[in-house]
Amino acid sequence: MGTHKQNHLSTDVLHGKRILIVGVIDKRKDPALDVIQRLGMEMFAVGSRPKDQMEGKVKKYILYDSEDHSKDYDHCNEIVEQVLSEIGQVDGCVCFWDTEIPLAALVTARLGKPGIPYLGASAAMSKFLTLHTLASLDGINGERTGTNAMASARYSSRCICVEGLSDIAKYAEESGFPAVLKTEFGTGSCGTKVVHSAEEAAEQFLYVQELYEEHKDRAYLLGASFNRNCVLMELLKGSEHCVDLAIFHGELVCAFVCDKGPHIPPDVFKTVITMPSLLPEDKLESVITAAFECCKALGLDHGVFDVDIMLTKSGPKLIEINPRVGGYWTREFILQCYNVDLVPLACLIACDIKPEFVSEVTNDTAPEDVPSSPSGQSGSLTKEGRPNRVQENGFMKSETKHAALSHACHMVGIHVHPQRHGKVLRSTAAPEVLQDLHEKHELIFIRHELQLREFAHELLFCTVATKAESFGKARDKMIDICQRIGLEADDVSMEELLDYFTQHQSAS
Repeated sequence: MGTHKQNHLSTDVLHGKRILIVGVIDKRKDPALDVIQRLGMEMFAVGSRPKDQMEGKVKKYILYDSEDHSKDYDHCNEIVEQVLSEIGQVDGCVCFWDTEIPLAALVTARLGKPGIPYLGASAAMSKFLTLHTLASLDGINGERTGTNAMASARYSSRCICVEGLSDIAKYAEESGFPAVLKTEFGTGSCGTKVVHSAEEAAEQFLYVQELYEEHKDRAYLLGASFNRNCVLMELLKGSEHCVDLAIFHGELVCAFVCDKGPHIPPDVFKTVITMPSLLPEDKLESVITAAFECCKALGLDHGVFDVDIMLTKSGPKLIEINPRVGGYWTREFILQCYNVDLVPLACLIACDIKPEFVSEVTNDTAPEDVPSSPSGQSGSLTKEGRPNRVQENGFMKSETKHAALSHACHMVGIHVHPQRHGKVLRSTAAPEVLQDLHEKHELIFIRHELQLREFAHELLFCTVATKAESFGKARDKMIDICQRIGLEADDVSMEELLDYFTQHQSAS
């Protein structure tokens, strides 16, 4: 036992605030709703989820089908009318479902609450428009010129929207291969693949079109509620990093960086992750600055956002932006490492309350002895664990100032997919086995899907993680656990995957 300084985010000010959840679709985000409920907020919601599933979760639920997003302006008018007549004024609006974010931006603006612009939300949802906007001298509102435009343009890369096979031929002529083909509005890497020729790209494009028909119940994961287009993007080489950042009226409040492990070709499914980042200070700051500037270039200047950045030899490049709170493993990793829950943070910003932190000295608890238990309380907000570089005023020496406080532990995780790990998920690493080990505090079991089922372009079933006082110890624990329960794919061992981080750290 020892002591360390830990910052806590006070959420008392949220008690009694009226928050509107826009675009409730299914049960996947129930943990976020539970957190808001524990904050003592008056929670209201509008969405297409059956009314009986929302009983006891919110004070008032408005059932509304907004699946056709080509009519979002009409949806907004009807939703706002119902909200004002049945709920009245609210203090803020939040949205956790990808497909509903542009609509939520419209509703938020119509209700006169702070948020992100509809054009920015729409551009961020479209992988093509995101990169096109960064590369444009005009920006999202035609207001960016000169230095600002050049600053964001450097994070862009080659990309083309694929509506048909002729677009693939055009990309082949202008840019060449290899490249990455993905759905324009999809989530979770569904339909994404590395392609090495125009023929491979055409084959994958046609395959994705088939997926829309074969998996209509999951088609929203492919972006079907917007369109069936794909994008061809430059295949970036380097280390991939996930940046979750909170921005309050254009000011960066805090940022968290997670390192992602290698992809297994030809797919780009997630494999392993670690937090806090192992990047050296200068490269870490460049990744955070890139994420922040990309968000601002799209008009995302008020909220909590999730950004994927590739750190290449020529500097950071944007992969994509999720204009919402990071989900599933992202939120849990930040909660475990920093005692920060992104949901209350998002609620504060939505209610136009700038997050403030109070430091206090607390007793250390061995990280491996602390169970995973998401709560409505937030704690330390940090820029990835470099306490020796913190100034007296609480900000890092960086191009972009933000809260910089120490992490409580190091985490290592593996993303578990039915196609890669299906056999062990039905035997030695079955969900009940993982849950038992979770309850014994031997690992952290973060479940994403309620049922174990195959999906043509696989969904992430769960994330399994370990934590310790150092990366090395967390790594060794993860290797030991995976070997014990057989949680390894046939083509690559956990030790090989995690060696990527060690090699990457030494290379940096």
